[in-house]
Amino acid sequence: MKLLLRFFLNQNLSGYLQGLSKELDENTNSIRVELNRLEEAGLLSSELQGRRKLYHVNLTHPLTSDITSIVRKVSGIDALVERIVENLLGLKQVWVCGDLASGIESEIIDALLIGEHLDSTYIRGLCNKVEKLTGKKVNAQILEHMPNKRAEACLLVWEKVE
Repeated sequence: MKLLLRFFLNQNLSGYLQGLSKELDENTNSIRVELNRLEEAGLLSSELQGRRKLYHVNLTHPLTSDITSIVRKVSGIDALVERIVENLLGLKQVWVCGDLASGIESEIIDALLIGEHLDSTYIRGLCNKVEKLTGKKVNAQILEHMPNKRAEACLLVWEKVE
């Protein structure tokens, strides 16, 4: 499950066996077995870089979007987006940062809400509802614009289409 979360929460991430083993605090052999299974199933692709294999999500696999959706539900991201997006005028983007943006399971959802004239009191109430629904702590920060440096470490999970 840790590997699915790691790769499918943020599909832009890739990883090597040793790095994934350290990052997920798991035995190298167990990680290797699971990576091989996911690659054989076609969910992950790999490429050799020197003597090491770099793994990443196979975006062309027919189940990629379904697995991503399931992982986002399990992580609480979907509940956050559904509750906040449907109730906030002026909201332009929702970003998730911290461990979840890195594909690591967390009991905390760090969210950045980008928009103008957003009511922080109302947002806190919505976050409380998401916390009750997911059992996770929600830290929401409101900004008018997303700084480029922050965007590199976060995951865009919703954007208003104009």
